[in-house]
Amino acid sequence: MYAKMSSIICLTLFLAFPAFAAEPVFDRVMKTKTINGGYFVYPPYITKDTNTGKFSGINYDIMEAVARNLGLKLNWSAELGLGDVATGLNTGKADVMCASLWPSPDRLATMTYTMPTFYDVNYAFVRADDKRFDGDLQKANQKEIKVAGVEGDVSADLAREKLPHAVPQFLPQTASIGETLLYLTTKKAEIVFVDEAIVNDFSKNNPNKLRKVEGIGPVRVFGEHITLPLGEYHLRDMLNVSLQQLVNDGVIQAITEKYSKEYHSRFIAPAKSFTAAE
Repeated sequence: MYAKMSSIICLTLFLAFPAFAAEPVFDRVMKTKTINGGYFVYPPYITKDTNTGKFSGINYDIMEAVARNLGLKLNWSAELGLGDVATGLNTGKADVMCASLWPSPDRLATMTYTMPTFYDVNYAFVRADDKRFDGDLQKANQKEIKVAGVEGDVSADLAREKLPHAVPQFLPQTASIGETLLYLTTKKAEIVFVDEAIVNDFSKNNPNKLRKVEGIGPVRVFGEHITLPLGEYHLRDMLNVSLQQLVNDGVIQAITEKYSKEYHSRFIAPAKSFTAAE
């Protein structure tokens, strides 16, 4: 009886924590001196030239600097959909998701997060001719107002938090944030919470379609994080040490300033871990 119960318990633990049966990602990375990076194309965070295959973007610059700092090679080898990141990481398709993610309860339960690589600023956006909510966001908190977002994303979290009485018009996790902007322009929704850089990139091909809700300021400032398979704390700690050094050396400050200027947006570098007299 006891032997049978012990076998059942052991089997249950094995099934519940399959990662313990496999080689830790950290060990493999250190053996090969290579990180297999996951990504999704999402300007200005990750951009990929369709003709040359060349990558660029704020996440690209940061993660390439992290890899160089650690003496590792970074392969941009696995393109994953936004809704497939956790599965891709936890099944070995990628060692690290190099496109940053906003933290949300759903994501925190399925992935391990690094320290913030930079901070992003989130605003409310509407169609260019819509001034109903200027100066008072609660004017949008009505049952006849539709708010766009992506399930599992901070856009949906903010919609539920800030406008609980509005009607959610949420896309599945496989959708991009850019698709929520199309919900505004096609009048499927009337307001969305996103960062300014996404809107500015969208506006390059869709000028004068959207505007920031005036008189309410930022809705939230949040950290952008690199993610890893659940429980990969040793690898996370190594990346964090590299990230903090890049912060202290001013490297990430220079990167955030570059993309803030290019996209007329606000990307904020994390604070240095020390203060020193000049």
